Amino acid sequence: MNTSLALALLLFGGGGHAAQPVSVKWEHRFDEAMKKARAAGKPLMIDFWADWCAWCHRLDQTTYVDPVVVKLSADFVPVKVDTEGGRKNQEIALRYNVSTLPTIAFISPGGRQIMRLNGFQGPGQFPRTMETAKEAAAKVIAWEAALARDARDATALYNLGVHLFEQEYYEDSRELLYRAAVADTARPVKERKHTRMLIGIIQNWGRKFPEGETALKDALSMRPVTEYDPKMLYILARMYVTWGRKDAACSAARTLVADYPETAVAHKAKDLVQTACR
Repeated sequence: MNTSLALALLLFGGGGHAAQPVSVKWEHRFDEAMKKARAAGKPLMIDFWADWCAWCHRLDQTTYVDPVVVKLSADFVPVKVDTEGGRKNQEIALRYNVSTLPTIAFISPGGRQIMRLNGFQGPGQFPRTMETAKEAAAKVIAWEAALARDARDATALYNLGVHLFEQEYYEDSRELLYRAAVADTARPVKERKHTRMLIGIIQNWGRKFPEGETALKDALSMRPVTEYDPKMLYILARMYVTWGRKDAACSAARTLVADYPETAVAHKAKDLVQTACR
């Protein structure tokens, strides 16, 4: 055997067997993965897939064997969920609003979504996604830990409620924000107004107009005025339009135009006045 051939066999595996790439080490039972995540204080990385999903297999062949991705995966508890693998897996997919494949969801040990990726992402980009998820996870896990110590921690309730609003988990967000509103008397006025503005948006979306009106009016009564006040007046005006309370809508819109004429929402309020308040 010549030197070149011997070296080639040494580098690429003797006996004609190619070296197998290292891959992310996946859990395959969600409940077990969740237990490990809670015990280790790590976020989960859930790969939602199905056998027919070509891009799911592409992730396995490229992204999940990338050395950087494999190394970063140690900061998570990776678990695969076959969306067609039975009722339990289907329920998990439904819980996390999976509607397309592949979907990669990063979940806190408390089961709350940290962030998600819909669709394929190659090994060049995915490490940055994982780093971003890791940074966000540290915040979410800290808020969850604070609530475990004190269920009335207004700061944690507010931050977690805002995070879930941004993740479009509106019902979970509303529950946390309502709890924050009960406990936030000592918090900065700007934060308190923001809490109630988001409640108003969620309740308007859910057509729970009286509850939304109460939250928004409560916030508008607080002093000092913040940048949220004109936004809340506009939300209130639009809520009244949907609610069928034309006079109240026009009153809120006119107050906005008069008190905050230079704001972006004032121009929208003028349009509302011109179309709905004749």
